[in-house]
Amino acid sequence: MKVFRKIFAVILGIIILYIIFNQLVLMKYGTDLITYFRYSSEITKEEKEYLKSHGPIKLGSDITAPPISYYDEEAEAYTGLIVDYANYLSLEAETPIDISMYTFYNLVEELRNRNIDACDMFPSEQRGKEFNLSIPIYRLKTVLISSQKKGKHLKADELSGKRVAIPKGDLAEEHINDLLRGAGKKKAKYIYVDDTKDALELLSDEKVDVAIGDEVVLSNYWKEYDVYETKKYNMELLYEKDVVLAVNKENTELLSVLNKSILQMKKNKIVSKVQQKWFGISESIKGENNVISAFITIAMILIAVAGSLYIWNYQLKKRVREKTREISNAKKNVSMILNNLNTAFLIISEEGNIIEYNKAFKDLINSDDNVIGGNIFDIPLIKNLFLKYTSEDFSKAADVEFVSVINNKSYAVKISPYISENESFRILSIQDITEKLIIERKLHQENKIMAMGQISAGLSHEIRNPLGTIRNGLYLIKMSASEASRNKAINMMENSINRINDLIEHLLRFSKSSSNSYVKEDIFVLVENIITLMSPRLRANNIKCEFWHTGNRVVPINIEAINIILINLIENAVDAFEDEDGNNKIIIEVDTACESISIKVKDNGCGINKEHIEEIFEPFYTTKDMDHGTGLGLYLVYNEVKKLDGDITVESDENEGTCFTISLNFNHGNSKVFR
Repeated sequence: MKVFRKIFAVILGIIILYIIFNQLVLMKYGTDLITYFRYSSEITKEEKEYLKSHGPIKLGSDITAPPISYYDEEAEAYTGLIVDYANYLSLEAETPIDISMYTFYNLVEELRNRNIDACDMFPSEQRGKEFNLSIPIYRLKTVLISSQKKGKHLKADELSGKRVAIPKGDLAEEHINDLLRGAGKKKAKYIYVDDTKDALELLSDEKVDVAIGDEVVLSNYWKEYDVYETKKYNMELLYEKDVVLAVNKENTELLSVLNKSILQMKKNKIVSKVQQKWFGISESIKGENNVISAFITIAMILIAVAGSLYIWNYQLKKRVREKTREISNAKKNVSMILNNLNTAFLIISEEGNIIEYNKAFKDLINSDDNVIGGNIFDIPLIKNLFLKYTSEDFSKAADVEFVSVINNKSYAVKISPYISENESFRILSIQDITEKLIIERKLHQENKIMAMGQISAGLSHEIRNPLGTIRNGLYLIKMSASEASRNKAINMMENSINRINDLIEHLLRFSKSSSNSYVKEDIFVLVENIITLMSPRLRANNIKCEFWHTGNRVVPINIEAINIILINLIENAVDAFEDEDGNNKIIIEVDTACESISIKVKDNGCGINKEHIEEIFEPFYTTKDMDHGTGLGLYLVYNEVKKLDGDITVESDENEGTCFTISLNFNHGNSKVFR
């Protein structure tokens, strides 16, 4: 923020200096700072070559504008301010300038026809499109003159429908039209004359309402027409504009020469000298502007800039206060939320030094002391949690999650990196998950007992059949039947006993707890065992079960987790069949060909509604009757899969069936558990 302010201050200072110097140059020389520097250089070698090949510059002017430019009949020569100006211009340009004069309308036509090289005129947007315009040479005022007899002081925007005497081609016509058009008024009625004297003649004879002319030209006729003394006429300023030299578009070299010469004349105050010769004063025609006006303008600009800066600074401070208040409130809200969480949160440096912590952390370490700035490895509980972590390992740790058991309590620990602009931190969260694990384990055991109960209920019928066979065999032996009959009975009894033994072995294998350990097991035998245990329930619902296996048979697996996953998925599939007389089928596919286990359980049952897909793994969610489901089966499946760091997905279409896909990696059994 400080760097931004410095950069902003420097840029603002440069802008202010530019504005000041630009305004000074504009007021003194009539051009901006960039143009001033562009034309302050001397005439180049190429430009001198151009002037040499071009010959004398032909400058045209208005013959009807005394004392600026006119024909002196006594001297039989063109004379006036513009002639003297051209003489000085010739000296600066180091080339002769020939003067010729015409009425203004014809003057512009001569320039268009390339009969002259340049002429003096007021600039306008339209003229700027047609000609290249030089920097200003002097400044003139154009005025409206109306008769006092009309009893009204006419202004430019009041000339709609009025008779206006104006020299043909004069810029005043364009200016008045723009004013009336902007006010939504009709045009004036223009009466074109050759010169200002003719306009005054028409006004004197009351043939027009208004005459238009340049102030210095009108002053030349003030005695003849009594313009000033008896106040017969009202005079209103129409505009005050710079006068420039216009050249044709292709004459860029000539424009550059003229601009350099004009600028040098302004520096030498030639306009004032020429003006004093013709008028004795230097205010009517403003070649160089008053320095006081320049300083007043600059002062106003500085005041405006200072005011703008004050307002900007006030608004900035206001916004900073608002943002500070918002940040403070947000910080309080975040602090309140964090302090009401049961999970301990810490912000720590890479070296393990504590920067910030919440209330749950103080409760965890059972201390009210301020530990900010201390090292987490100096706190006994934290040191035990990170028993296998050194401070060096901790500084390099990225995203790390593990479970640590201390004093018969389990803690879930997570370390996440946080990188700011200047330094990096670690966010440490510690959560006591003892009760959660107890509840999950209890739920796990209850589900296992429930599954064993369901399997046992199915096996009771399977065991009852071979027991009946044994009873019949014993009866035959008791009746002292023939030796052949006794041998047959004994074989039947042995087969039945083996059948019962197999069923008990399957049940014992299923009920045997393997906790969270991974062992290398024949997954084919494991799945076959589960299918055998579930076969009574499958037959009772007229369901055919197919098992397909590809890949290695002996793989590292968590037997208990696989048992729970498959039992619950098969139970879920069985409940998906609404018609016991249909072609009901469950297909179990196990693929261990790669370094992972892929288990698919597919059925062609009723399927799952698309709206319910996202909810089926939620606890206690079920679409079955209360007597047929608790809503925990798929929740337990999901939890077991996530404990193994696996993924489970489901695809289902109503009335077409469902497919659950589980993906597990072999190396998930190597996950670290700190105890």
